[in-house]
Amino acid sequence: MKLVSVLSLGATLLIASTTFASAALDFSREKYFAAGKHQVYVWCKGGEGDQSVAVDAANGDEAIKKAVAGRANCWGAWQGLNV
Repeated sequence: MKLVSVLSLGATLLIASTTFASAALDFSREKYFAAGKHQVYVWCKGGEGDQSVAVDAANGDEAIKKAVAGRANCWGAWQGLNV
């Protein structure tokens, strides 16, 4: 599970640094653990349903879980906290 978190965080930093929408996001480490509206990039096998979504959650981990809930073969990467 820790490996998945590390990989998700690495992918998140890459996506956040290359995404135009990241200008309104705070992706500092402290914000991952903060409550609020988190931005999560969801990508799915085959590319269907890939999108960036805003999720209200207690922290980044919960936001990722909420963003991919009910989606088969999809994964999430935390992009930041909307500020």
